[in-house]
Amino acid sequence: TVQAREQFIAGTDFVHKAQWADALSAFERSAKLKPHAVTTYNIGACQRALGRYALARKTLQHSLAENTAAGGVQLPDGVLQEIHAYVDQIDALLASADVTLDPPSSTITVDGRPLEVADAAASPPVLVAGIRDPGPGEAPPAAHFKLVLDPGVHVITLSRKGYADAVVNRTFLPATLAALPLALDRLPATLHITSNQAQAVVAVNGSDVGMAPVDVSRPGGSYRVVVTKPGFVAYEAQVNAQPGEDVDMKATLPEEKHPITKQWWFWTAAGIVVAGAVTGTYFLTRTPATPAQPALQCGGLGWCVTAQ
Repeated sequence: TVQAREQFIAGTDFVHKAQWADALSAFERSAKLKPHAVTTYNIGACQRALGRYALARKTLQHSLAENTAAGGVQLPDGVLQEIHAYVDQIDALLASADVTLDPPSSTITVDGRPLEVADAAASPPVLVAGIRDPGPGEAPPAAHFKLVLDPGVHVITLSRKGYADAVVNRTFLPATLAALPLALDRLPATLHITSNQAQAVVAVNGSDVGMAPVDVSRPGGSYRVVVTKPGFVAYEAQVNAQPGEDVDMKATLPEEKHPITKQWWFWTAAGIVVAGAVTGTYFLTRTPATPAQPALQCGGLGWCVTAQ
């Protein structure tokens, strides 16, 4: 309690000097040591002075809730009136945006902070920027929602797997409602194709895309990849690539093994053997010729001799 009181007094001194950031830190330390509705009110007043209106509104309302929980004795009537005046003033200053997201499941941050759902049952739901601690974006409860935020310049970031991040720098005027359509561009998939053989030709869905290694950028989908090189067995694969995905493919092309019947010299040698076999068969199977009979010479007495 003593330490909390010391921090509270330090915060009050900083307020008198208009050192709002230092005063805010001192009051926050005091509230952490010993919560009190008056301390919470001072935190909200400092946030308001620093231009963090949406956060100040939430803090001031929390101060009222603390006072109610304590039996209504922690906040003097003058402070209660001041709180209501501050809240009305802030409501008149806050800017609004009618937001539509495409795709609906995109995550969103404003100034590096996720949004706080103020009213999920409203139509459209109401979300508030600038209240939560810095952190990654979150998907809103609906693709169409009302965004409440401090007037001024804000950086809005959209993200979703398979899409390029969208960063929007926008200025919002006090007490205005602006239409804010936010859309992401779908990322292509990238096929990174390599091969164990140099100068292997790569084809995707029947179209030649160059020699491996090669990077092929295509929309997400299913693709037939064929890698060929003369003298090697072709590589073929079907790949399903998601938008924004990098797919590594290594084509292994083994050397083609030709059967002996496909070798040119086999048929040349076989032709010689066949020709020789045909010739031998001819000589083995032909009918031998009848030997020529020697000529005879006969005389008048009926005798004959063989002519040489």
